[in-house]
Amino acid sequence: MTMTTTTDTPAWTRDNEGWLVRVKVGGRIQEVRCTTESQARYFATVLAMNPPKPSKLRN
Repeated sequence: MTMTTTTDTPAWTRDNEGWLVRVKVGGRIQEVRCTTESQARYFATVLAMNPPKPSKLRN
């Protein structure tokens, strides 16, 4: 299954150079390039489990 959206959930897509994983982490999009789909799925899972660090600013 290939996911193509870029939201808070990980997305991985295939291109000419391999697999590209995109996930929103702490308000920013983080990308990881992988050579195999299994690597892409692994990184998507790991990045999804990594919650953003709390802000050091207080309200």
